[in-house]
Amino acid sequence: MSTPATTPSELIAGLLAQFAAEGIPVPRPPPLPTSAEDAAAALFSIAAQTRTLVFSVWADEDEDVLTAGTSFFIVRADAPDHQGLLGQDRLPVRQPFAPELHPSLSQAIHALSRRGHDAERPARGTVAHPPDASDPDVLFWVTFQDGPVAPSVTAYARDRQLRAAQPDFASLNLGASEAAFLTERFLRLDTLFQGRPVVFSGARGTGRSTSLHAAMAALPDFTNVLVALEHPRAVDVRLGIVRVGDTPPLAQVVRAFLRQDPDVILADEPRGAKDLELLINSALTGHGTVFVLEAESPEAFLARLHEALPEVTVAPLIVHHALDAATGTPRRTLYTVTRDDSGQDHVKAWSPHAVSEN
Repeated sequence: MSTPATTPSELIAGLLAQFAAEGIPVPRPPPLPTSAEDAAAALFSIAAQTRTLVFSVWADEDEDVLTAGTSFFIVRADAPDHQGLLGQDRLPVRQPFAPELHPSLSQAIHALSRRGHDAERPARGTVAHPPDASDPDVLFWVTFQDGPVAPSVTAYARDRQLRAAQPDFASLNLGASEAAFLTERFLRLDTLFQGRPVVFSGARGTGRSTSLHAAMAALPDFTNVLVALEHPRAVDVRLGIVRVGDTPPLAQVVRAFLRQDPDVILADEPRGAKDLELLINSALTGHGTVFVLEAESPEAFLARLHEALPEVTVAPLIVHHALDAATGTPRRTLYTVTRDDSGQDHVKAWSPHAVSEN
């Protein structure tokens, strides 16, 4: 690693030299900064131009010795037949700097990203590149975690492909109340941690996978998330995403996930009773669990669940998908499952006025 920079100008010059040494071009190098504010803007400009998917500005303390630096990670494309975690072939580009620079640089990124402007995510800010673009080439999600001298910063790059792959629930065919409810459920994760999985049911081609990807965008920061997908739409380095199929099958991947004790598991469709049992058991053992299942109606999903797991009591939130008969557009409707005094389960349309369902 190169000599630690002692000024903002040395930091950016050193970082540009590291990219040049790796043969990674920066087409429009930013001017060498004279302030922490200019250095912060330069970091995001360099990240956007080099297609960096994640970078951090950090300070660490080891045996009373304080070190600091910035670390950029360029993710190489996976081969079409790649198995295992996606996006794991990462080229690091690093530049150390004097720890004395960290507080002012962290504060400058705090201001640039408008940390806290979203009251629901007070530890996150955002930075667009180009700045002020309505549809930026790259939108960075910037997170802050407490550190020994100032918060360490991690910035996740979200290009147009990733943003399109993970739409907001509000942009889907949902009522405003339903979209707000789902967004809050995934942000809070409270009912998911209480053994209530979320199931995106419906026939193939009705938008179930799109809803599953929307759930990824709604998840909170600093959450350990593992995802098993047959057809991943983009690499999201915040999540551990595995492509599944005949090899490796879903059951094998979910078992491996559970050994890592994730906060949340998201999965494509279980193909058999064993897959479904593993996913339900993950929900009942405290992991937020979300998956897709083919069913013509919410009642058909519940019947399939009872057939596979007749002795298990579970009350999922069902987001059922169907195509509008007149227009062919996807339609999403929320349902809950309630149990009567005789032990029979019933599907009930979700209502924003039912306090017990919120």
